[in-house]
Amino acid sequence: MSTRQAQDKTRTASSRTRARRAVIAFAVGMVALVSLPVAAVADTPAAWDDAPHVSGLEFLVVLVLIPVGLFAVIALLAALPSMIKDKGYEPGQAWRSEPEWFGGPRKGVESAEELTDKQIEAAEADRGGTSGKW
Repeated sequence: MSTRQAQDKTRTASSRTRARRAVIAFAVGMVALVSLPVAAVADTPAAWDDAPHVSGLEFLVVLVLIPVGLFAVIALLAALPSMIKDKGYEPGQAWRSEPEWFGGPRKGVESAEELTDKQIEAAEADRGGTSGKW
């Protein structure tokens, strides 16, 4: 037997194995698909009590009104501190707080005039910044 014939036999055997696996997987899937709904047809056990009737209003209260009420209470509790406090800055008004400079001198804005340009550049040399030198 030549090597080509041996390779063809190997390919045929592997394709048969794949086909068998595919058929088995399909069969298992179909059995599961058909047998799963059977449990829905089953009757409730005789030892169980009958379920009480639930009116539409009770249904709405439990599934709609209680969650909406909880949402409203949580939202109110989250917004309450900002409603009690002073409104703070509003657009169009003069700024009433101290000026801030993020990333500026550590001693504040007033100390910026005391520093020279070389001192500022030396302090920022070890930072990343837009140059990307880390």
